Amino acid sequence: MRFQVIALALTLAACAAPSANVTTSALVAADAATSLAAGDRLTVERRDQTNTPEGMDPVIGLTLRHADGRAQAFQQGNHAETHLRAQAAGGPLAQIMGLFGDETPTLWVATPNGNSGAPFLCGPEGPVAIGMYEGADGVVQVVGLKQEIQFEVRPDGQTEALPYSPDQVCARLRFRRS
Repeated sequence: MRFQVIALALTLAACAAPSANVTTSALVAADAATSLAAGDRLTVERRDQTNTPEGMDPVIGLTLRHADGRAQAFQQGNHAETHLRAQAAGGPLAQIMGLFGDETPTLWVATPNGNSGAPFLCGPEGPVAIGMYEGADGVVQVVGLKQEIQFEVRPDGQTEALPYSPDQVCARLRFRRS
């Protein structure tokens, strides 16, 4: 009987616990400007949901942690059509980041849950979103955005991104993964 109670408790705990793969890595500032703006080192925690219903995109979370304990949370922009358009190869996010080939950066939208302390990217209000791209040389570029990338439908029915003002970029950082 005791064994059955323990087995039942473990089964219920497994059902209640969210299923996710969590990976942690460190980003080390690759230049003095990045070190000054964000510190010498950030810890990156990526949480990939593993129990996604069939036909649904997984919810992927990213938390950047500063050495002093502050944290900023983001969710991958993999659901909305505008997010997918923004991060297309050579698309608007790649252009904002200064990537003009076939590179496909990843868009991460800020989420209020998981934040702790004052934002350390993009001033006291923090970014609305960030773009991340890891190049073949191992450099991880992070660009903070003050507003979402906007799109419009042209008269011919094509959807295109509106010009993005350089004033809306609040951080341009370069790291190396360690």
